[in-house]
Amino acid sequence: MSHPRGPVLYPVSILGVAPSAARATELIIARIPSITVLTPCNNPRVTPIDTQTRPQRAAVFLSIAAGLGVLVSFVATALAFAGIEAAGKSAALIGADNELGYPASGFALIVFALILAIAVAELAGAVLSDGWRVAIVAVLAIGVMVEIWVLYLAFVGSSVTALLVLQFVLMAAAFVLALVFMPRGRTDFGLGLFLTVAGVGGFFAAMRLTVDKVGTFIDPTTAPSCNVSVLVQCGKNLESWQGSVFGFPNPLLGIGGWLAVIAVGIMVLSGLKFSRWFWITFNVGIAGALALVCWLIYQSIFALATLCPWCMATWAVTIPSFWLVTLYNLKHGQIPVPQRARTFFAAAYGWVGILTFTSYVVVFVIAQLQLDVIHHW
Repeated sequence: MSHPRGPVLYPVSILGVAPSAARATELIIARIPSITVLTPCNNPRVTPIDTQTRPQRAAVFLSIAAGLGVLVSFVATALAFAGIEAAGKSAALIGADNELGYPASGFALIVFALILAIAVAELAGAVLSDGWRVAIVAVLAIGVMVEIWVLYLAFVGSSVTALLVLQFVLMAAAFVLALVFMPRGRTDFGLGLFLTVAGVGGFFAAMRLTVDKVGTFIDPTTAPSCNVSVLVQCGKNLESWQGSVFGFPNPLLGIGGWLAVIAVGIMVLSGLKFSRWFWITFNVGIAGALALVCWLIYQSIFALATLCPWCMATWAVTIPSFWLVTLYNLKHGQIPVPQRARTFFAAAYGWVGILTFTSYVVVFVIAQLQLDVIHHW
């Protein structure tokens, strides 16, 4: 028998062995890097291996979702600019548009256009590495986070539109598709993706708090944009001594710290490996962030009697970051523990979601008992 790459023997086919055995031989050959084109054995009942079906299918679905996303976000952006132009000097941005200084749908348009370009390139024959697919998942995860934020501000400002909801649905659909067709086999993928996304969320929250703090410096009479009610506000937190516990605004710590988290997340996604001392140092930093967050939660609920939106966003990403990094290090022996303990923490690593949800519930119950959040939201 012959093969496009040279003579290859198929003893199982010659002997007329069952198709499953022939298939096994072909699977072995498929693992040989030098053989890039595969043909079936000389057994008509054996289906050829199609190594391109899965990537091609992913590219098709992503192209559809991203293409629709480009269309919807473009229409939303065009309508927003048309409205601003029609309003003239009386024009006013609201919700996320006001926070960003331009129509938020423009950000979605950029993300959708990027994903569409990559998907079309793959349909045209480009071969994407696993790193590219991981990057697509990370970008879309950030896009989903931004869309959730945009929807929240639109809901608060009673400015939710059908285009905005459809834009979110398409972004979420593209993310799910990218996640489903993502390469398998990486045990640290979840860690890297979460650190990247959490880092972006934490950085954005810290940046918004910094902008609001600067705004109070410029004009002390101007209320921060995150002031929703007497209970839900960040103005009181920013003006208090607890908001500058180290002599400078606390959000500055978040800007630097979350940038470091983003960097680590990206490096983990790219497949880099780190020494034990690095993971221990990183874990100590995350634990320190959690300790500060716990103290700020206590001060916010019991001393200031407020719930700062951007502060809560920081709490929401710090808590799972601590559980994930700590259990990951215990699971892989970066933090030295007995083997039996490693087995326990390896099992606990799969329960990070439950641990995080339980932590959220504890904070909410404390806030409810102290502030009666449900009736004063």
